[in-house]
Amino acid sequence: MGELVFFHTAESNVDLFETAARAAGLPGARRHVVRPALLDSARIAGGLNETIRSNAASQMIESLEGADRLICTCSTLGPVVDTLAGMGRPVIRVDRALAQAAVTRGTRIAVLVTLNSTIEPTRDLFQSVAEKLDRHIRLDLIIVEGAAQLLSDGDTTGYARAIANAVDATPDDYDAIALAQASMAPAARLARRPVMTSPGTSMRALADELGV
Repeated sequence: MGELVFFHTAESNVDLFETAARAAGLPGARRHVVRPALLDSARIAGGLNETIRSNAASQMIESLEGADRLICTCSTLGPVVDTLAGMGRPVIRVDRALAQAAVTRGTRIAVLVTLNSTIEPTRDLFQSVAEKLDRHIRLDLIIVEGAAQLLSDGDTTGYARAIANAVDATPDDYDAIALAQASMAPAARLARRPVMTSPGTSMRALADELGV
């Protein structure tokens, strides 16, 4: 396996995915590209518009140069990845492996998010995955109010704790609880209940694909 390039919109995701990649035993070199302005633009716009989509696609294609595969860790930009993949580009979105793992666990799924811009792409992804796997699911997206502001203020501990509290407050009758955004993953260590995250899930899935 040649170089893997990770495309982030948050600097904090670099360490999360380095740790997850090492734990999964992924071979080859890794390069990290961080483009926070893309997510900032999407948050201001309330989601993806054509300008943001075009800018993100151009930056992903540029970042892919010299690499075997690009791995996008931003859930908001997931639809851009799907478009590029449909054009034959070697790109993946980490939340797809998360969705596949969650859907195979049962029919009632709760997905927690902290950004409004993540809701639509996450809902579309989980429903699409369920249809491809011929599974009928009940999907509830739950926004963790106030968490995004904590992260914006630099309070990463408060951010993780707010998400963990939301996980623990989720009703018991869900077959799977997932955290939509990679930045939410540290909350899994604080929650009392099992919760699925994209860094570990996606890196293990990629390792399996590569036969590691």
